[in-house]
Amino acid sequence: MISFLTLALFALPQEPIDEPTRLKPLIPPPAQTEPSPKGPDKTTAKPKTPKPARPKAPQQGTIQAFGGGQQNQAFGPQQLQDSGKGPRPMDNNLKPPFDHNRTLLKVNGVPIRASEINDLVMYYRSYRPGRSDMQLTEAVKALIPLKVMSAHFKDDLPTMIDQVDDAYAAIVGGEDFKAVAIRYSQDSEAPTDDGRYTFARERAVQPFDRYSFTLPLNQLSPPFLTVYGFHLVEVLDYERGQMPADDKSTMRHILIMYPGMIALEKEGKDVRKWIKEQVKLAKFEVLEAGMENLVPAANRKQIVRD
Repeated sequence: MISFLTLALFALPQEPIDEPTRLKPLIPPPAQTEPSPKGPDKTTAKPKTPKPARPKAPQQGTIQAFGGGQQNQAFGPQQLQDSGKGPRPMDNNLKPPFDHNRTLLKVNGVPIRASEINDLVMYYRSYRPGRSDMQLTEAVKALIPLKVMSAHFKDDLPTMIDQVDDAYAAIVGGEDFKAVAIRYSQDSEAPTDDGRYTFARERAVQPFDRYSFTLPLNQLSPPFLTVYGFHLVEVLDYERGQMPADDKSTMRHILIMYPGMIALEKEGKDVRKWIKEQVKLAKFEVLEAGMENLVPAANRKQIVRD
C-alpha cells in the first residue's frame, strides 16, 4: 500500500530523492514508540455511534471534506496565545489573499474555493518567505491532484464519508484512538497501529501537512480530504526548531483510502505515476477574471476556453 506520507506529487523544491525510496514511508516512527500488538480485524462490525457535530478547523477557511469545502464566514487565521508548546500560532496581522469564498477555478468540475487557497497561503507564510504570486500558484498546485482524484473517484465518496464520520464519532464518543484506527484505517505502511509518524514540514501531501503543523496538541481534526482519501489527525507532540521551517510534528492519523485507488494498487499499478497522468489529462475552468495565472504554467494548455 502506498504511504500518504510521501513527498507531495507536485511538491515545492526539495533535495532529490531516489525513486525506489518513494516506495516506502519517508517518515520513521518516533524513537520512543514501539509497534503495538495487532488488534482485531479492521472489518469487524461495530454499533453505530451518533455522529457529533464537526469542530471548525484551527485556521479559518475550508474544510475539504467534500472536494469543495464548507464555507466559513471568517477568512483569516485565528490569533492564539503562544504557550511555547505545540504548533506556533498564526500571525493575525497578516491578511489572506481573498476576503470571500467564491469558486475561482474548477478542476474536472470540482471547485477550488478562495478559502482553500487562503488556508495554504497563510500556512506557507507562517514559516517561509516568498512572493505572494508564487505562494498563490503553489497553493493551487498542491490542491490540483486532490481535486482530480475526488472527481475521478466521486462514486466512492459517499461510502467513505460515512466511514470517516463513524470513525470520528467513535473517537469523540470516547473510544480509544488506536482501536478506531485498527478498525478503520487503511494506511497499511503506518509503523504503529494508531498510524503514528514524526516528520518535518512539506514531507506530506496537502492539506495533511498543514493540519499536522497547525492543530493544537491533542485536538482531533475534522475529517479532511487529500489526494489519497479522508483523514483524521491528532498531533501528539511538537518540536520547535530554531526557525519555524525546522519544526517537526509527531501525529497519529486514520486514513479512509479511495477503494478505487486500493484496487489500482492491487493490480500492480504505480499509483503516483498514474495520478500524475490523470492530472495531465484534467480540464481547468477559470471562473473569475484574472485567475488564469493561478493555474500552474505546466497546466495552462488544459484550460477550457469558450
